[in-house]
Amino acid sequence: MEESQIILKVHDHTCLIYEKKEEWEKVIIPFITEGLRNNEKCLYITDQHEPKAVKKHLQGKGFNTEKLGNQFQIIHEHEAYTREGHFDPDRMIKLLKEETEKAIREGYSGLRVTGEMTWTLKGIPGSERLIEYEAKLNRFFPKAKCVAICKYKRSAFEPETLKMIILTHPIIIWKGKAYRNFYYIPPETLLDGNPAQLEVENWLRNLKRENDFIKSINMLTRSYKSFIDHSPFTVAVKDSSSRYLIVNDKFCKFAGKKESEILGKSPYEIFDEETASILEYSDELPLKGEDISFEMEINDRYYHTIKFPIETPTKEKGIGSIILDITERKKFEEKLEKSMKSFLNIVEDSPESIFITNKDGKVYYANQQALDYFGLEAEDIIGETLGKPLRPYLTQEIETLAADGSIRYAELKTAKTYWEEEECTLISIRDITKIKEYEKSLEKSLREKNTMLAELHHRVKNNLQVIISLIDLQKRHMKSPEDKEQIEKVNNRIKAIARAHERLYLAEDLSSIDLKDYLEDILLELKATYQKPGIQFECQIQDIKLNINQAIPCGLIINEALTNTMKHAFPEGEGRVIIKAYKKDNLININIEDNGVGLPENFKPEETLGMRIMHALTRQLDGEIRIKGEKGVKIRLRFPHPQNRG
Repeated sequence: MEESQIILKVHDHTCLIYEKKEEWEKVIIPFITEGLRNNEKCLYITDQHEPKAVKKHLQGKGFNTEKLGNQFQIIHEHEAYTREGHFDPDRMIKLLKEETEKAIREGYSGLRVTGEMTWTLKGIPGSERLIEYEAKLNRFFPKAKCVAICKYKRSAFEPETLKMIILTHPIIIWKGKAYRNFYYIPPETLLDGNPAQLEVENWLRNLKRENDFIKSINMLTRSYKSFIDHSPFTVAVKDSSSRYLIVNDKFCKFAGKKESEILGKSPYEIFDEETASILEYSDELPLKGEDISFEMEINDRYYHTIKFPIETPTKEKGIGSIILDITERKKFEEKLEKSMKSFLNIVEDSPESIFITNKDGKVYYANQQALDYFGLEAEDIIGETLGKPLRPYLTQEIETLAADGSIRYAELKTAKTYWEEEECTLISIRDITKIKEYEKSLEKSLREKNTMLAELHHRVKNNLQVIISLIDLQKRHMKSPEDKEQIEKVNNRIKAIARAHERLYLAEDLSSIDLKDYLEDILLELKATYQKPGIQFECQIQDIKLNINQAIPCGLIINEALTNTMKHAFPEGEGRVIIKAYKKDNLININIEDNGVGLPENFKPEETLGMRIMHALTRQLDGEIRIKGEKGVKIRLRFPHPQNRG
């Protein structure tokens, strides 16, 4: 026989109404065994059942009553209810109180009592106070660590008596099930009022309670229906014969039918044979108590389905199902899979070594080039850790040990990527050994070239110095002041060219000359030549670099301008010269101004060699020069910056 599923707690006052012995056994024996397992003291008050029969039932459940000691006791009703030859409700309740307290003292968690009530049918004095007793028990149990079942055989008692028994018990057990008794009347009301009036009042209360209950059930049903109708899932409940009991709106749309056309029917009565077969797949597993989850395809759409056991409103086994349309997710997964395959095809054929690692450096993937380059097999590296994890978006040069044991140079780059939805790092390693060797070769060649250029500038400068020395020697043998002046101008022009080559020789960068340093060299040379300390020079020179093709003509123009200034601008030997050089709008601007006597009246620039030289050199620079001679001389020279020339 099945174990009872009835669960009673301390303070429960319960009535068992049974008709057959099996009903008694199904409730009472589990009631006692549960108490024994819970360390409760159990007391059985018998009348019709023999103690041996009760003990035999317990032994059948694995309990040796002889070894239970005082935890389990069986006493006859005349030792409890009708002690002293009559029944007194207060005396019996006092006994229950004493037994409960005794059980607690003996170390048990409480007292569990069950009594047979057929003794009340023997005409024993006081039996007429049965209903009073049952009512007063409802004052005792809420305060006592005690739980009890009063047993009434239905066929033995008059209906009127049973009706009153029902009114005095908060819990009724009938047909193997326990019910909260809404006919129950509290002792204060039952013992102090008119029974008939109380019964009418109780009926009216029950009528209202029943209607309120029906309303709440209807409201709950509507809420439940609204809830599942607003669910993002397709929901259905089927009985054990695969007939639909509950469906939501999404299921109706899925089936293309109204709810009334679905309920009570099987899938084969609603869908085509193929769809019905899919929907009934594995229905037997939930009926066995198992949960299942699977994907299915119906009419080119994909669904994720969960089936689980459920109890139907008729207490039978049923099948609950939740279906989610995952078509878009499947399409995305297919695209992702294609994208992943395409990505893997690209990286697999890449000439670079490629690894994919997680944030801890664990290797998820290595392409064939990586395996070949480092002399590895896939099982040697996949799942291993590459040491310290690398952050994304890193670029650096590294040295590696190739498969042949040689040291190779490589460029390592990292980027963020994903591997099976996990954020990872993609590492690409490109062998740049040949590039590095070529760079070293170029650097060596450049050093050799720079050495040769420096030597060339040095030799040119020395040769020009020889020419300057020869001119100085020749100058000493000249008697005409005009000839000496002209030869001095030539000498200064050669010195300007020599200074340019000297600057290139001394510079680390052989491709450019610093204009400021070059101009200061020319100025120092001219000051030494003309010996006019009364002329003050103010230089405002920006940081400007010129190549050799611009430095020499520019230096010669400045040399001519300053030579003329020092010779002709200041007859008294005193004056001020401002020299400015700056970049603006991709042009180099050089301004030379003095506060001297200016140009002579009727001056014709084309008739002087110096002016013709300045204009010729300006054309060589692709520039322009302007000269004004009022209130001193103002010279404006501008030409394209070296980096902007074609």
